[in-house]
Amino acid sequence: MTGVVKSAARVLEIFEFFAHRQGPATVSEVATALEFPVSSTSVLLKSLLDLGYLEHQPRSREYLPTIRFAVLGSWMLDRFFSDAEPVPRLMDELQRSTEETIVLAMEHALYLDYIRILQSIAPVRFHLKPGVRRPIWRAAAGQVLMAQWPTERVEKVLQAANSDPANPRVPIQEFIGVLSRIRAQGYALTEGQITPDAAMIAVAIPVGGGHRPLALAVCGPRERIRRKEQEIVQTMQALLRRSLPPHPAAPPPA
Repeated sequence: MTGVVKSAARVLEIFEFFAHRQGPATVSEVATALEFPVSSTSVLLKSLLDLGYLEHQPRSREYLPTIRFAVLGSWMLDRFFSDAEPVPRLMDELQRSTEETIVLAMEHALYLDYIRILQSIAPVRFHLKPGVRRPIWRAAAGQVLMAQWPTERVEKVLQAANSDPANPRVPIQEFIGVLSRIRAQGYALTEGQITPDAAMIAVAIPVGGGHRPLALAVCGPRERIRRKEQEIVQTMQALLRRSLPPHPAAPPPA
């Protein structure tokens, strides 16, 4: 990420680590999970301790976020989902219903950021690392967001992707047809696009207040997701209808 101050990025990654872990952790556990040097991880955690965002348990040598950490973004949930059931609770219910990995994803320029992950509770599963970033056109969660874009924007993004030799070439007109089908059926499905033998089903979450669009996804082994496709889609759509108030529909793509 060109232009990003390393120490600032690491602090935010530590925040995301604790958000996903939902429990205490030692310096070495944080450093291992985030692939940071132990020495700099220790300095960062002690700084956050001094600032009141973490507390330290000397006996176990573990750090744990304080309530100050918890309230940082609470006002945003009130703003974007003021009349809705909280999204984390919706994700919890979706995981209980499907037993699969649940992902909340956010559009970020040419990429898709996985901002919250609930790991599958099924015996056979794929593990997603917190903070994962994917090319937005490859994952179902990104495609369901792109389906809301004007065609001109889709073409521009795919042309940029195709100009990078590191990316597999995307047939633009064929992809636009895929987005048309996604709009018609109300969800996206990708299989083996990023992880072999894995699949993802995603729906868009209506968000107010000018926030970047969000997507909710269910991930798991391809054969299992394929077998349960309609059941998963019906569960996701029913939860969204029940939990989230409708927002004005986006204008149709040009």
